[in-house]
Amino acid sequence: MFKKILSAVTLILIAVIAYKAFSAPAPGDMVGMTMFEATLASFKDMNGWVLLLLIPEQLFMYYAAGKIYFAFLQQRKGFKISQGKLTRISLEINFMNHAIPSGGMSGLAYLVWRLKDYNVTAGQISFIHILRYGICALANAAQTVIAIAIILLTGQLVAGGTWALLLAAGIAFGVIGLIVVAWLIVRKQKNVDWLSATATKFINKVVRKISRGKKRKYLKEEDVTRFFGDLRADYLQLKSNRRILWKPFLWGFIYSFLELATYWVVGCAMGHPEILPQIMIAEGVGSVVGTVLVTPGGVGGYEAAFIAVLVATGVPLHVSTITVIVTRVCVLLGTIICGFIPYQMALLSRPDKFDAKKVEKEIAKENAEAAAKAVDKKK
Repeated sequence: MFKKILSAVTLILIAVIAYKAFSAPAPGDMVGMTMFEATLASFKDMNGWVLLLLIPEQLFMYYAAGKIYFAFLQQRKGFKISQGKLTRISLEINFMNHAIPSGGMSGLAYLVWRLKDYNVTAGQISFIHILRYGICALANAAQTVIAIAIILLTGQLVAGGTWALLLAAGIAFGVIGLIVVAWLIVRKQKNVDWLSATATKFINKVVRKISRGKKRKYLKEEDVTRFFGDLRADYLQLKSNRRILWKPFLWGFIYSFLELATYWVVGCAMGHPEILPQIMIAEGVGSVVGTVLVTPGGVGGYEAAFIAVLVATGVPLHVSTITVIVTRVCVLLGTIICGFIPYQMALLSRPDKFDAKKVEKEIAKENAEAAAKAVDKKK
């Protein structure tokens, strides 16, 4: 009964999110139309055969996303998974992370629950989850830097477009800087202890000011220390065997390129394959804007930022608008169509029900144990 109710709630959430996304006002030079109406109006100007390439391109992108996790796990003893199962779980993960973000279900918790039968611990999966986003962030930053270099070297920079390049470069180098700082911190235990104490005091001080003294203590230093201790334990594990990283890195870069290649396929369908460098730059900026928004997938701000950067880097407004809107609608439809059925099959076929809160407690417990072992080993 629980699974049937969960399936019904999921379907309702998808319908609401799809309605809000498709009925959102179209930005750019299609003001006055909804995202869905603008998409339908744009199809007549496109090469349908080229546009069909979105289907295999998207499926391979979902597969690459899963390979970031599984390429790491497959190098561990006892972990075996077929290519078909890998693809199916990849579709489920993508569906969880993008189609129902407002459902209150953690994509990480779902992955832990889903891989219980493969002898993988919650701690291992949580580490790979963080690693996946770190790899993709680094890949996006690298692609942005390459695209900026191409535009500058080929003389494609248009008047008034300098701000877009500076913004994209700032984001890219900021991401790289954060990754370097994180690496420097986890290298030494004293750095971890210093950051834990400093972060706890700073956040508690900010919370006290915002709450006007009503909430004196928001974070406990031992909890923050445990969190950073988890990262250090994972770092030490990787340090002992760096070779297990090259495959996840390779698939992470492939996945990141395929993410922006989706827009390029639509651009090619419009007869503008030359806009790839501009897409590489705009996608990086749009992703940051979309991340800070509470709307599903960052709908609204993501598209506006993406189009603004495309136009600033020399892409005509109508080409920018159609490329972004058509891609976003097609990706959301593809995510729902490809992921909903595998997700439902997983929920209905497993004997244990998916409980996000329960799994998240398991993750926290295992991470705490891993951190304690790392500290004991150091002593």
